[in-house]
Amino acid sequence: MGQQESKAEKNRRGVAGWLNPIHLNVERWGYVFQRVTGLAILAYVIGHLGDTSFFVGGPFGTGPSQSSWTGISAIVENSFGHLILVLLVLVLVFHGTNGVRLVLAELGLIIGRPSAIEYPYRPKSLGRLQKYLFWAAVVFALLGALWTGMILFG
Repeated sequence: MGQQESKAEKNRRGVAGWLNPIHLNVERWGYVFQRVTGLAILAYVIGHLGDTSFFVGGPFGTGPSQSSWTGISAIVENSFGHLILVLLVLVLVFHGTNGVRLVLAELGLIIGRPSAIEYPYRPKSLGRLQKYLFWAAVVFALLGALWTGMILFG
C-alpha cells in the first residue's frame, strides 16, 4: 500500500504538468493551448470591460467625454495597440477552431476505435483527423492574424 501511495504522489504534477513539454503529443499541445488561450481571452474581456467602463465615465456613467476618447485612442491607435489586436485575433481564431476539434473529440466523432495495447503504444484518440484539425486551427489562426495585420498596419 505504501508503494502505491508513493507512486500516486509522483504522478501528481498539477498545473505544471500541463506545461511540461516532455511526453506531449499534438493532441495534448492543443489541449494546453486551449486552456492558455482561454485565460488570455478572459484577461482581455476583463480589461475590455474596464476600458469600456472608463470610456463611458466610470461606474456612474457620466457619458463619454473628449478627454476619455483621447485617452482611449492614445492607447489603441498606435503600433502596440495594433499588435495587441493582431494577437487577440490569433488567440480568438485558434481558440474557436480548436474548440470545435475538442467538442468533436468529446462527442466521440473523431476518436479512433479502441484496440489491444501493443508496444510502442500510440494513443488511438490521436488519429489523422485530429492532427489535421489541430493544424487547421493553427493555419486559420495565422491567416486571421496576417489578415488583421495587413488591415491595421497596411
